[in-house]
Amino acid sequence: MGEDELRLLKMRKMLELQRRLLEREARAARREPNYYDVFMEHLTSDGKEMFRRALKQYPSVAKRVAEALGRMFASGRLRGLLDARTVYGVFAEIGYPIRLETRIVYKKRGEVKTISELLRESD
Repeated sequence: MGEDELRLLKMRKMLELQRRLLEREARAARREPNYYDVFMEHLTSDGKEMFRRALKQYPSVAKRVAEALGRMFASGRLRGLLDARTVYGVFAEIGYPIRLETRIVYKKRGEVKTISELLRESD
């Protein structure tokens, strides 16, 4: 094997490696972003808590909603952050209201009691 043949072989190998690298980069560029993660990045802390409740109550619906809103954020149709009130409104609008834990408390002379405690005491 001559020196020219060896140099030619090295060049072919380098071209093949370059082609593979370019193909890999092109595949990486073609991949769609993870829309669920895009959605989660656009939630405030209380928005994440509300979405966590929605995910617990409606797992499949919440994932589809997250992906759809993530697509909208990725395409630029939505901007800004979503808070708890907005997340609740989205789910209520599509017919899946998020059930929240509510408590009614009674305060008197610095003492805080729930309604159920007051009713128990009165019996």
